[in-house]
Amino acid sequence: MARRDTAARRYAEAAFELGRDAGDLDAWQRDLDALATALGDPELRALVEHPAVAYADKERVLRRVVDGVGEQPLALVLLMVRRGRPGAIESMVARFAELVRRERGIALAYVRTALPLEDEQRKDVMARLRELTGEKIEINEVVDESLIGGIAVQIGDRLYDASVRGRLERLRARLTAV
Repeated sequence: MARRDTAARRYAEAAFELGRDAGDLDAWQRDLDALATALGDPELRALVEHPAVAYADKERVLRRVVDGVGEQPLALVLLMVRRGRPGAIESMVARFAELVRRERGIALAYVRTALPLEDEQRKDVMARLRELTGEKIEINEVVDESLIGGIAVQIGDRLYDASVRGRLERLRARLTAV
């Protein structure tokens, strides 16, 4: 697993440098997302990861499936397949997106709420997080009924927990510490 993460990081950093130098970060991200989405199909993924399938066949099928993708992003993914690293492609694409966000001063916030946020609430949460971090915010929203109520936000290694469950757990910890 650590080897896969290391490989994904190296490939993502190389792709990021190529995209940034060419001024094509948006195109690279679009193409890498399209490739990751295509490889999310279980049948295609099984074909690409199967050791008995010849690389030429994998390349031919992948080129046919992802028509319209730029040559460099496709070549990078094919290189990863050729080197036996197709399982690291998803991590590489995620790391690439993280590098693009960092370049643009955008922080990714994982927002968990007991109920789905309405548009106005989402705007308020984003504005408050922007104040806290000083960065633009992109949110990944998840409904987690176990929170009971409130909100929990993770940005990097920082956790902001204003959920009812979190408050109850902190209260219980104080009461049992006495």
